[in-house]
Amino acid sequence: MARLTGDIPAQKKLKVGMVGGGQGAYFASYHRAAMRLCNRYELVAGAFSSDPATGREAGEALGVPADRIYASYAQMAQAEQARPDPIEAVVIVTPNHLHFQACRAFLAAGIPVICDKPLVNHLEEAHALARLVEQHDTFLALTYTYLGYPMVRDARSRIQAGELGEIRFMYVEYLLEWLAPGTANLSKSLAWRGDPAKVGPTAALGDIGTHAFNMLEFLSGQRCTALNAKLTSTVPGWAMDDTNVVQLEFEGGVDGLLWASLAAPGHRNGLRFKIIGSLASLEWCQESPETLRVTPTGAAERIYRRGQADNAEHTLAVTSLPAGNTEGYLEALAVLYADFADALQAGSAWREATLVPLPDIREGVRGVALSQACVTSNRERAWVAFPTI
Repeated sequence: MARLTGDIPAQKKLKVGMVGGGQGAYFASYHRAAMRLCNRYELVAGAFSSDPATGREAGEALGVPADRIYASYAQMAQAEQARPDPIEAVVIVTPNHLHFQACRAFLAAGIPVICDKPLVNHLEEAHALARLVEQHDTFLALTYTYLGYPMVRDARSRIQAGELGEIRFMYVEYLLEWLAPGTANLSKSLAWRGDPAKVGPTAALGDIGTHAFNMLEFLSGQRCTALNAKLTSTVPGWAMDDTNVVQLEFEGGVDGLLWASLAAPGHRNGLRFKIIGSLASLEWCQESPETLRVTPTGAAERIYRRGQADNAEHTLAVTSLPAGNTEGYLEALAVLYADFADALQAGSAWREATLVPLPDIREGVRGVALSQACVTSNRERAWVAFPTI
């Protein structure tokens, strides 16, 4: 069955709620579009805004019953827990500083959580959520969207199968240009990303660097053990980091490098990685997501394209459109949501329900630990150990 277009036979839809996502929210509509695209969810409840009128407007527009449009996440968690037909998961799409309280309320109510990244702003909050997840054995997953691209999964399959040989170096960059013109005309949805009270201890690193870091660990299956970071502010008027260069050391002594920037002209959504092995190198770029380039030693490069018979088996399993019909960002997010649906419907066996590891609470905690470790390294101008998680 095509991952997103196989609608016969019917699959059970999960009844879910949403926290955040009213008028003016930046990414919430993408999450709802992805849920509709994978056809596995029905939005039946929500606390869409701290402003009652904005929340009601969103709920009515989305067809949510009036008695399940809530004034706050706390009211929603309490009311849904008490219902005979509670939501089966909640999607949290608020700004970073509001994640912790909302996640905690729903985990304490025994309701599975899908949360936008980063998980929270502070490591002690991340550990508190991890303890709740363990205590209640409750599902929690992060929307690391780029893990849903078929050719990213193809890259992982090839690395895990040994096609590159022994991994010797890993490189990832995530470059954006939106901050390059300066801070004068930033929209509200972008300006808050420079407020430490809302975004946490890092800006570029916590926003896009976490995606890049998670990508390397997902591809290689290896954990970072130490890092050396330089966090820089290059844009006048921007008080936090907008550019990061982070040396990484992984298990077995493998070296890596992460470069992230919010102020790199000409880069609209420039996530790319290159993995160097003893037999071949492999690279992928998010702005050209349909292809994967593998170059063996002393031989011509091989360009693998999504949807072809030489894709890895799992790549084909998450492919929806015929080759040549581009699958992009929304499809990648929808693939991730389809994975979440498979896991949620597996009940207590959710950790083993998907073909690739889910970005779960452990990945969420590691993303928060990345920011803390990099702040320490930058301040001390030294290598620091990555926390054991």
